[in-house]
Amino acid sequence: MAAKEGALWMDLFGSRVNRYLQFFLYTVNPLGSFDCAKFTMSNTPLISCLCITRCKVRYLQRAIRCFQAQSYRNRELLILYEDDDHPTREYIAGISDPRISKVEVSASPKLTLGRLRNLAVEKCRGEYFCQWDDDDWFHQDRLEFQMWVIQESRMPASIMMQWLLYEVMEGQAYVSNRRPWEGSLLCKKSLISEEMNYDDVVKGEDTSLIDRLFSGGLVFPIIMPKLYIYVYHGENTWEHEHWKPILKAGTRLSASSSRLIRDILSGCCSEKEASELLDKISL
Repeated sequence: MAAKEGALWMDLFGSRVNRYLQFFLYTVNPLGSFDCAKFTMSNTPLISCLCITRCKVRYLQRAIRCFQAQSYRNRELLILYEDDDHPTREYIAGISDPRISKVEVSASPKLTLGRLRNLAVEKCRGEYFCQWDDDDWFHQDRLEFQMWVIQESRMPASIMMQWLLYEVMEGQAYVSNRRPWEGSLLCKKSLISEEMNYDDVVKGEDTSLIDRLFSGGLVFPIIMPKLYIYVYHGENTWEHEHWKPILKAGTRLSASSSRLIRDILSGCCSEKEASELLDKISL
């Protein structure tokens, strides 16, 4: 994907992308906030948020709070974990939210992350699905905005071209460079097939799927970085060497903005309040 960053999505969509990007620039401040009260959708199909997790209960708790705070109403969260992950099993057993379901899979033989993602897509009930990674933080309007874009563009998928980054050890926040960020995909489930799905690999399972969606003209690019905070905390699937060029390509935020994002990730306030605070920072 790295070799295709930048011009790829404009080459694929041309004037159609220009039209909608201009529309967003006049109706939404991409470096500011999205006021979902200004926009209406013709329908609100069920979105399945798919969370593949393993022994990260403290991060999973945050991902669940972000799900519960979403302004988009018709949603479910499917949490998939392995049967030897006892901390996750015990934690989920205490959740009573009917919108949250679980899928427990055998840890032996070990399935790749790509296989687990495909299994989650197969098991979910939604007309649409999105990745809901347990490492990260999601603005309350993430689902609302991405689904609105899908309906406005009449395309079956949307993806973020820019998001926020946070490096826990440094305590530093960034705005990413512009590229299709695979983890932000929201996609119509019916697009997934044997020919178009997640690769059966341990890492980088989503890159070729995004490639194929773009090549088929099936995904609309979004510039709204405050909807998503991509977090490096040292326990991620990708090691720090993978993160170094990502952070280097980003734009550092101020010390005060970095502190605010740190506090948001630490649970300083509710996800609704955190989203409103994040809307006010200058990027």
